[in-house]
Amino acid sequence: MKNLLPITCLIAAMSQMPASAHEAQTHQHAEIVPIPAYTLPYGEAGGNAALQAAQSLLATFGAAEQSEFVFDWASNQREKWSNLPGGMVTRPGLSIGEMSDAQRGLLFDLLSSSLGADGYERLGDLLAAEAFLSQAPRASRYGWFPENYWISFYGTPSDNGPWGWQFGGHHLGLNISIRDGQVTTMSPTFWGTEPAIFTLNGIDYESVVDMHRSGYAVFQSLTEQQQSAAMTRRVPGDIETGPGHDGRVPDLIGIAAREFTPEQRRLLLETIRLWVSIQPDENASPRMAEIEADLDAVHFAWNGTAEVNTPTYMRIQGPSLIIELHSTGGNFGANALGLGHYHTIYRNPTKEYGRHR
Repeated sequence: MKNLLPITCLIAAMSQMPASAHEAQTHQHAEIVPIPAYTLPYGEAGGNAALQAAQSLLATFGAAEQSEFVFDWASNQREKWSNLPGGMVTRPGLSIGEMSDAQRGLLFDLLSSSLGADGYERLGDLLAAEAFLSQAPRASRYGWFPENYWISFYGTPSDNGPWGWQFGGHHLGLNISIRDGQVTTMSPTFWGTEPAIFTLNGIDYESVVDMHRSGYAVFQSLTEQQQSAAMTRRVPGDIETGPGHDGRVPDLIGIAAREFTPEQRRLLLETIRLWVSIQPDENASPRMAEIEADLDAVHFAWNGTAEVNTPTYMRIQGPSLIIELHSTGGNFGANALGLGHYHTIYRNPTKEYGRHR
């Protein structure tokens, strides 16, 4: 029964389904996958470049249109993100499928101007996975199409105050917050995929797999006694701090990095960096320095193997950090059987949505 999604995931998915949802977009998505190459039309990625890109995109919409996807900084709309498919959950914002070709190009300018090169490449892998699922028999039912990703803005983009954007859909909830011209956080960010290793239109993709393997490398570097301390009792049905769980800080599990050797600490930091580097360097570098300064208090927990399509769980948790990775060991899409299905989350519980706690 390896290729069946765990019943706990099915129950969770059904609990998030609204009474009515978006009708799935059914475009050919030739201009979306693969996404445009990573370019920096407004200079180095970061708050200033993101501001110019946001203003260029917003200028193509009238005031009435902007009111549909530009919200107040403190709006609770931002907390209504989900990792479920676009055909199951209605989201605030404007979808890729509703944009003109020119607007879609400006959207990708915004994404490249706001993300690190690693993050932008991961985004391309994720949208390619969605295009792969669009070939599955149930694609129309669930809205498995790369057009079903939504952009929304919070606060007025400016260089002297807080604002941010959210981009999300199936297996994605990306929140970038900017204050006074600088990216300050990307918490919370959900990153997942189905499938994980696949070929689409002659291009080979691997999505999230490096995160899994990097975590396993940390576990493999541990002594037998350390592994016993790090091992969780079971693989849960899903991640514990995903959508709908803002503010939740789980109890610490696993082994503290204060017990690690220098090489084990290096491997742990390399694993953490795979999430942190989704954002541009102007915040990724100071964020990594902050995490490293608190590394003694960071806990690492693991249960699983190095194999992609097997149940696996990892949690890395410290004073200002929660990372979870979950491999379900099963698939929804009939054409993705055996190709992997992942959920991951990155949170800084002290700075969710750019708000200090």
